[in-house]
Amino acid sequence: MRTVYLGILLLFQSAVSSLTEFSVNGEIRNFAVGNGKVFVVTDSQLLQMSLDLAEEKRKNIENHTHQNQVNILLPFDANKTLITCGTSDCGYCELLDINDISRSLYREKVTVSPSVNKSSVSFIVDFDEGNTETGKYMLVAREKVSDDCDSDEGVSLRNTLESQTGGIFSKSGTEPNEASISPQSDVEQTEWIDGFQSSPPSHSYLLVNVKSGTGPAVVVLRMKNSRSKTEMTRSLQGIFTAQEPNDPQKTALAIYDLSQIRDRVPSYFSCTPPCKAQKGDVLRPRAVVLKHSSMSSVAAEKKGSWIELYIGTANGQLMKIVLDKALNSGCVTILYKSDDDRMVFPRMHFDPVDHKYIYIALRNQIRRVAVTQCRMYSTLRDCRASQDPSCGWCLSTSKCSTKDECSVSPWISIPEDSFQKELISFQVTEVSTEVTLNLSLNVAEKIPLTCTFMDEDVNLCISSSEVFPSCSCRFSNHQLPVNVTAIVTIGDQKITERLKLRSCPNIRETSPYAKCVACVSAGCHWSSSSNQCSWAHSSASQDMCEGLYSESNAPEIFSLEPNQVSFHGKKHAALKGRNLELVKKIRFQGIMECTSKETPVLERSTDTLKFSIPSGNKGTVRVCVVTADGHCHSNAKITYGAQPTCTGLWPKNTWASGKRKITVLGNNLGFVDEVIVRPSHKPITLNSNKTFWFHTYNQREYMGSGTFSVSLIVGSSTVDCADKLSYLPDPEFTSFSTSTVDNDVLVTIQKKYDDLTMSKEDVTVWGLQEEEQSECVIDSIKSTALTCRIVGKNGHEIRVDSIKIMVGNSIKFLGMIQHGIKYTCAPVAVTIVILLGVHVGIFIRGVVS
Repeated sequence: MRTVYLGILLLFQSAVSSLTEFSVNGEIRNFAVGNGKVFVVTDSQLLQMSLDLAEEKRKNIENHTHQNQVNILLPFDANKTLITCGTSDCGYCELLDINDISRSLYREKVTVSPSVNKSSVSFIVDFDEGNTETGKYMLVAREKVSDDCDSDEGVSLRNTLESQTGGIFSKSGTEPNEASISPQSDVEQTEWIDGFQSSPPSHSYLLVNVKSGTGPAVVVLRMKNSRSKTEMTRSLQGIFTAQEPNDPQKTALAIYDLSQIRDRVPSYFSCTPPCKAQKGDVLRPRAVVLKHSSMSSVAAEKKGSWIELYIGTANGQLMKIVLDKALNSGCVTILYKSDDDRMVFPRMHFDPVDHKYIYIALRNQIRRVAVTQCRMYSTLRDCRASQDPSCGWCLSTSKCSTKDECSVSPWISIPEDSFQKELISFQVTEVSTEVTLNLSLNVAEKIPLTCTFMDEDVNLCISSSEVFPSCSCRFSNHQLPVNVTAIVTIGDQKITERLKLRSCPNIRETSPYAKCVACVSAGCHWSSSSNQCSWAHSSASQDMCEGLYSESNAPEIFSLEPNQVSFHGKKHAALKGRNLELVKKIRFQGIMECTSKETPVLERSTDTLKFSIPSGNKGTVRVCVVTADGHCHSNAKITYGAQPTCTGLWPKNTWASGKRKITVLGNNLGFVDEVIVRPSHKPITLNSNKTFWFHTYNQREYMGSGTFSVSLIVGSSTVDCADKLSYLPDPEFTSFSTSTVDNDVLVTIQKKYDDLTMSKEDVTVWGLQEEEQSECVIDSIKSTALTCRIVGKNGHEIRVDSIKIMVGNSIKFLGMIQHGIKYTCAPVAVTIVILLGVHVGIFIRGVVS
């Protein structure tokens, strides 16, 4: 019997730089998972953790004279060692105790690890199919770099034990010649993507991006595992996959049948000893599962007839897609998304104990994420709609759970062929003067069920039957049309369907599309050839009606603002178009997502609809408008991005009377709806004009009460700012003096010391002479004084009797009084009070004496 291996490849058109959580100091460069440990490498440290990410040991790997980057990190569980190889001093490899990485067992200077920031792949090759501890090599594939370290490129096999011929880390074997695989001279660049063994470990596979004069290609190399290193390299076979140069998506996830690899070697590579080099065959995918603009990593697991795919993205999401035995894909489930856009590390690892978790790295974080999240579904219908074969409804616990959590009870999961099927389907047939309604439950597990069919509060059926997985109800055709409430009871779950049943041949509507939808919705049979409705003999879907739809007088979207938002959504949005009076709600549908989201129209006119954008997953979603018949019209797009961040405020204080301009520092601030300063919950508008800022409110009651938190309102969520805001007393100006410089008047204003650190933007000053007012341009502001200048005009003498100072909401006057030849001043405070947003009154609280 021929064994077929399915390979899963990420096709890169450009290079990729690349729930328990642990954060490290510095960026994660590599990580690996052994049978009972997790190992993480940064530029300066190697950490050892338990599988639940509790730190156990750490080891300093810094080299102060040569940059050291540990690129090879291989748990050798059978030997109870951890193999590490780094770049310092032209390269080294070290053998550490796998249970205590601070204990070094052996270290050797050897050029194995690739240079800093160059691509590589390494893994343990089991050439003895696990029968002996000595039957393992270390396979290393590395990118070529020009250096003075006599480093090689391509693929080599290294010993893992001192007892092997040539000693530990040696490329030598029992044969006189060293075995290796190298790129041909006309290959411009190789980027090693991944490598793995088949199960059982009979063959090793390597995936590499190749750039040559003929264009880019992804090459798949296969070798038969062998004790003889030269025989293993001689067994090299390969194929390559062509890429579409004009495809706008940078990455594609495809399924390949690796049994198609023939006895050929792609002409991009040569072997030592020589292998038979011929141009490899072009391999065509059996299925392209997903095209996406930012995939960065992929892992896969086969569970029965299902294939479960886990995809990391460059914007910090972990997605799950399930394939059935025909390689049809279900919908996308987001298992995790980061608040920001940090990339998921190019490699992910399953928990070796039971594969219930997957480990991912994002910049300085390592995370342990559950591969199934069944408990987020609270009903049988939602559990079934998740399209996750690992999740099912446990009748005894009445919970959505994995099968091992429901060992003694019926467990209702998704059948193998049911991606395109609803949980419940129904059809009506007619015999003589009676109609039979047949309802079918689309589940694999045989379970007890009961059904009731009600016409308002009356039992509809003359007779009924319940034989798994179907129920039927027989009633007189004189009762048509009738609105039926069908209730299917399974354990404590009641699944309700509301059906509008009609006499199938007598269905009449205004258009073929409407007639088709009414026909299928009534459980009847629609003939696409005659556009006629008749009694059913098979189930049908409304999808068959799509081709009959006419867009005349249909709603149409011209524009949508905003079209970029945070994944938290947006409170205020508007779309413009025509025929919008027919629209009932707005629908948002993510690419391959299980469910869509809908929001109501909040305000409307003939050409504009206002609504709120719901939360979503990062990426682009389709937006359409829904009419009363359920049809979704037109298309627009919204792109969900990362969460806004507020890294700081400037200044960090305000005067108590309010209206001080506070600049918000951070990222994605255009996604923010409003700002609040607690403990007040009154929203403040966040303005933008090159920078993002808001004006504080008058909150004298908080003056001197300490610092207050500032939060950004983003959709229905809040994001806290790193800085807090203080309310201080208003600035107090005490006196002023003037002097003449050329034709200008220099005004010096004295003020009491405060901590407001005011800027020129905070204060506006005018010089007054009777009814004439002249702007005084601020020169400088210090803690106890400010200076400003009134620019003079030729032949025109400027005199200043008093000055007007505006700070935020407050206006203050300083008047001048003459005593002999010396001028002094007394403050006159004027406060603007806004009454109900309509009248403005000026109240003078002091007089010149």
